[in-house]
Amino acid sequence: MGDILIHHWDTDGICSAHLLMKHLGEKIRNITPQIGNYYLTDEEMDMLGGFDGIFIVDMALPEDNIKRLSRSSEVTVYDHHVQSYMDFIHHINPVAKGSRQEDYPSCTWVLKEHFKIDTDLQVILGIIGDNEHKIKENRRFYEIVMKFCDRFSTTLEDLVRAVHLIDSNYKLGKKDAVEKIPHYIGEMSIDDILNCEDWNRNLETIEKEIERALNKRQSVGKNLEMIDIESPYNVISEITRRLAWSTGKNAVVINRGFFPDKSQIYVRTSTMDLSNLIGKLKSMGYNVGGKPRVLGAIVPKNSTDMVVNKVVKFLEGEN
Repeated sequence: MGDILIHHWDTDGICSAHLLMKHLGEKIRNITPQIGNYYLTDEEMDMLGGFDGIFIVDMALPEDNIKRLSRSSEVTVYDHHVQSYMDFIHHINPVAKGSRQEDYPSCTWVLKEHFKIDTDLQVILGIIGDNEHKIKENRRFYEIVMKFCDRFSTTLEDLVRAVHLIDSNYKLGKKDAVEKIPHYIGEMSIDDILNCEDWNRNLETIEKEIERALNKRQSVGKNLEMIDIESPYNVISEITRRLAWSTGKNAVVINRGFFPDKSQIYVRTSTMDLSNLIGKLKSMGYNVGGKPRVLGAIVPKNSTDMVVNKVVKFLEGEN
């Protein structure tokens, strides 16, 4: 059946998919998992069973998903998230081999180094997609981004807005649109992205939803902010990002309204390493992924409060 590409639904995942498709130089089918899921459903696993090669980019799928796929297909993973190194597949993730995540701020950068790609717009958008203004705290990559801005007469603000516009598709659950973008994002300039009418309309809807959520902010202790919402939109990561970065505190956001039977939990911190918490929740059987400063989880609704309590206790253990 040929090959297929699985990618994350955000800007880094979309741009990474584009870069890999461009490198492969061939038409390849691409999909993203059900938006909001950091794992493959049984239906998705069955669909993927007949492909010769499976490429996975910027998607830290559970290891049991990868093992099952590798039984019938050649699997290659390009990633920069915290995960165990998998020697039974082609696993290109410097972080999984011990590199600092600060040196690989996006999956686009992993691909750029691996394939010796120029530092083009898609590489930069991946970096900004996962970091936004926080890239200023990473001296090496902030300099790279600013050199790009100088060269192409753009600004960091424009890049951040471009990311928000691209991400607006997944935040409104537009899976088909997300899967189409890797095929044409390489033809778009920064101005094309900023002026896309559909994406600007998306963003207006999202901004109203995020503002409503931020108004529900509650302080928990001296260094933790929490928001608990029921939203039909996949805006939890952006809400958590804004909450954490605007307050400088640890941030936990729960969304009980995106899935009918599950809740989304998202955590951001600038002071703690969440790797142990990620590992602990994974060992309990929950679908969890993330990076040292970021955690995303999907849990059954009847387990939500228990998992949130564990997260809060972990964060309260901060020295």
